[in-house]
Amino acid sequence: MNKKKYVAAIVALFKEEGLSLSMDAIAERIGVTKKTLYNRFSSREGLIDCCIDAMNEELRENISCLADENVPAPEGFSRGITGLKDTMYGITHVFMRDLMSVYPQKAASDHAVGSALFEDMLRQNIERGKAAGIYRQSIDAGLFSKYISYSIFSFFFKNIMRGGAWSSDSYFRQVIDFNINALIDKQ
Repeated sequence: MNKKKYVAAIVALFKEEGLSLSMDAIAERIGVTKKTLYNRFSSREGLIDCCIDAMNEELRENISCLADENVPAPEGFSRGITGLKDTMYGITHVFMRDLMSVYPQKAASDHAVGSALFEDMLRQNIERGKAAGIYRQSIDAGLFSKYISYSIFSFFFKNIMRGGAWSSDSYFRQVIDFNINALIDKQ
């Protein structure tokens, strides 16, 4: 198994069980020896850094369609928000609690990077849609992208931290439908 496959398996494990697992527990759960993990990762912190980087890269890949010039703005909007949902899917309150309590600096900086990246790509999508004459010219791209980003991230994190049972499919579908209807110039 190459390092990328280890990281994918460990990310899935962390999303479900949190970050407090020892190297022994991680190795056991993914079916390798602790020595194998240390051959791939210099330390537990290095392993966690690789996993957080992989999660951020997954986010970048899943939302890149927002700013992709080859994708029509409304399609990029829909796919980008769905990509954000797909990235967030499976993150439990245990993972978020561990990240915020054990690695508060990392939680703050990585969340800020992820939400800022999403907000910026969303702004680009809105500006692109306006330039193409698809979105309303009166929409303030910066403000609207900030509103959508805050709304999604706040809803997600409040629900996850409270252990709420929410339907991500329903929520994200409604976010897409509501905001596309607000953006598109019906004239």
